[in-house]
Amino acid sequence: MSEKEKQSASPKGVRDEIRQQHQKTKNMTSQEKLKYFWDYYKVHTIGAIIALILLISLIHDIATTKDRIFSAYMLNASQVSSEELSTAFVEYAELDTEKYDCLIDTSFNLTMQTYGEYELAASQKLVAMAQTNDLDAVVMNSDIFYNYSLVEMFTDLRNVLTEDELAAYEDKLYYIDYAEVEKANENTDYDEEYTRSFDALETYSTETLLAEAESHRHPENMETPVPVGIYMESSPFITKTGIYEDGAPIFGIVSTSNRMENGKKYLDFLWDETIDFSQMTTSN
Repeated sequence: MSEKEKQSASPKGVRDEIRQQHQKTKNMTSQEKLKYFWDYYKVHTIGAIIALILLISLIHDIATTKDRIFSAYMLNASQVSSEELSTAFVEYAELDTEKYDCLIDTSFNLTMQTYGEYELAASQKLVAMAQTNDLDAVVMNSDIFYNYSLVEMFTDLRNVLTEDELAAYEDKLYYIDYAEVEKANENTDYDEEYTRSFDALETYSTETLLAEAESHRHPENMETPVPVGIYMESSPFITKTGIYEDGAPIFGIVSTSNRMENGKKYLDFLWDETIDFSQMTTSN
């Protein structure tokens, strides 16, 4: 760096720059000073204004971010409005949205038949939310539900529902054989075997997938049956919205949730005959 450049970068150089600007403007009128200032500093001013706007926006977002009172994902249900579904549930469950936020997201699509970057990102987000206790309930097709069941994402419904509440869903319970979960945890070769089995699903017909879903209705065929889900195909929500026509949608409460009571309310909400779910589809 030359001596001249060093001088310009020093405090003395800055003072000299200010003195020079003062000499140039001291005899100007107010209007002339304003014009001079704008011509000379407009780039800096615009940059400062943009930086200030971004800072204010960041502060606003931090200040107005609410804790989550309920969070659910409904995969492959993009025909339903997330906003309208969330609003209806908030009113149904009488949730406090003055202090808290409620999210029911229907925007994600996930299938075991095509598993690209989008599906990987969606899957990773679900897992991350579950690990941070920020996911309470899901509805997804049986093959995907089974996939997450093996990593114990869903709670044993006997620990959440009373005997009477469980009895109301007796013919709709989705069971996972906990012996399979233990096998997945203990067998180091299980992941490879499991991956191959699901890679083959891309060649499966709808009938085959539905047959696989049906097998989870039969605890008598399992070594250690655990009810972790509810078959939803006959629920008012599914019948009135017309979604999941080619699949077997399953409801589950996430095992890491700290808001399982709201998960129960959400299950009741989806089975409530008085709610006009058809008005929540994006076609309306």
